[in-house]
Amino acid sequence: MTTNIPSANILIVGAGATGFSVGYHLTLAGAKITFLVRSGRAATVAAPQKLYCYDDVSLKDFDHYDVVDHVEQVAAQSYDFIIITLDGHHSRTSTGKELLTGLGTMARHHGTPVIMCGFGHGLKPFYMEQMGLPSHQLLRGMLGTLAHQSHAPLPVHQPADAEQIAQSIIAYRHPADLHGFRIETANDLAAQQFTDLYNRSQVSLCSQASPVMFDLFSSIGFPVYAACDLAGWRPFAEVVHNQHVWTLACAAQSEIASLPQHGAEGQQMSQSMNEQTTAYIHQNMEQQLLPLDYQAFNQFHHGGKVAAQDTESMRYSLAEGQRSGHPMTALQQLLQLLDERADADNR
Repeated sequence: MTTNIPSANILIVGAGATGFSVGYHLTLAGAKITFLVRSGRAATVAAPQKLYCYDDVSLKDFDHYDVVDHVEQVAAQSYDFIIITLDGHHSRTSTGKELLTGLGTMARHHGTPVIMCGFGHGLKPFYMEQMGLPSHQLLRGMLGTLAHQSHAPLPVHQPADAEQIAQSIIAYRHPADLHGFRIETANDLAAQQFTDLYNRSQVSLCSQASPVMFDLFSSIGFPVYAACDLAGWRPFAEVVHNQHVWTLACAAQSEIASLPQHGAEGQQMSQSMNEQTTAYIHQNMEQQLLPLDYQAFNQFHHGGKVAAQDTESMRYSLAEGQRSGHPMTALQQLLQLLDERADADNR
């Protein structure tokens, strides 16, 4: 059954890589986009902007959207969806809490479905409490497109053009299956409405995933990023060549997948995602995503300060596993290597 929204009006909270990527493709789908940004940033992200597309190595014009910098400016308006792109850390700051409270009042008044794109354990319950929303009104979303700010220190591979990237506000690359966004099916009707809308762009697709699969997606990848971090974010063939670390990372990935809360889907993934399969998936992506540098992209998003959030998620999985009687030996050893490296860096 098709449940198209004739002329969608979308509020996107945050105008970073996720916000601009989703907003641009929703505009191609015919939606009217308003960005809500932090105070003082409206002029920086105002239309028109250029986005760089690695898919066809060209600049894209993005205009015909609005920007506001206070929730009061949009509080009385009705939106078909509110998409929040804040990360878990900023969502929990005093400013983030105040913003979520205001958005929650809006969403409750108009019955607007809210799509949260942040990650972190306990983040969805936190949003529900802070915004005063029932579970069916809050869906998780995940960017499938690889998008980064144009100032990110990524190497530029041919035929990408460094000068054109510098002219853009963000650069993006679709995966091979063109799925640029994934939405949770916590509310089947809202998820289908958003999917139908997003897919109208005809250049980017939206897929759907169950709440259990979203839990998996939100936690299973961190051991592999930890292995990359320990290996200095070298090409994947070199990461895999570090046999001890790679074995630990893949075993830790399986331990997380097999946690009770991930159900039968997790058990299946735990059995299928062995060292060879995981290596193939990432090395294949590394080639398919060129001219975007996959490992440099991963380092930008999962290295440095962000690595602490990844580590926090793995510690949560460790505690969950041990609480349910799982030793989580590989994950524990992987975290120990990260701690030892951190201690060495601080000396």
